[in-house]
Amino acid sequence: MILFTSDLDRTLIYSTAMMKKYPIHGAVTAIEYKDGKAIGFMSRRSIELLQQFHKNHLFVPVTTRAIYQYERIHAFQQWIQPKYAITSNGGTILVDGKPDAVWGQLIREKVASTALPKEDLLNLFSRIRHEEWIEKQLDMDGLFFTFHVNRQCIPYEELFAFEKEIIEIGWRLFLHGRKLYILPNQLNKAFAVAHLQNYVDYDMHVAAGDSLMDYDMLMQAAIGFSPMHGELFERQENDSKMTWLTKMGAASTEQLLGHLLEMTTKK
Repeated sequence: MILFTSDLDRTLIYSTAMMKKYPIHGAVTAIEYKDGKAIGFMSRRSIELLQQFHKNHLFVPVTTRAIYQYERIHAFQQWIQPKYAITSNGGTILVDGKPDAVWGQLIREKVASTALPKEDLLNLFSRIRHEEWIEKQLDMDGLFFTFHVNRQCIPYEELFAFEKEIIEIGWRLFLHGRKLYILPNQLNKAFAVAHLQNYVDYDMHVAAGDSLMDYDMLMQAAIGFSPMHGELFERQENDSKMTWLTKMGAASTEQLLGHLLEMTTKK
């Protein structure tokens, strides 16, 4: 059995903007709605391939989304129903849709013992935060923060200095597209995947992701796939440990899932 842990946004599912940037041949299906508007898409072919894989293997979505944002993806509530999912950048493990209490307590104890309380972190951030560049703040399941930003107005010098400062108090930040994530060091997708691996049976671990927040998870897998449209390729295209997907956008997802199914025939 193959254990396939995968990031979601820009790895398996795509926004309207990404679908326009990288058009794909074939049918496209809306798999996520917000306020009655379709905001997330997969190609019909990708859905079919993932359904085929999921019949006999273990697919685990791994996302930085909060639980409610993950639950908004109706494709994973109806057509493909993973037994396990990891949300909140590793802060929550869902089992049959419900948070695993053991992991939840364990990760919160680790965060409490290694990182400055998040209220104090926000106070530090307030020194460089202003409305010119911070457009929106989201508290992600009480574990970390996501900020929507105006990239043209970011005070990069101050932000880099802040990044160095918070490393000393158990926090880190990632600037990914128009989102700034500030989260405790212990919130790592790889840590949650490693915990889950103790409870599932599999022969091979394959992972996929597009951003620096996925890197540790990809490195702990036997094969780590990443699309060439992603942040990882932009930052470290010469990384020999990565397996790059040569197609772009939703076509890269079809390529990824095609590789997975080829592996199943060789097992």
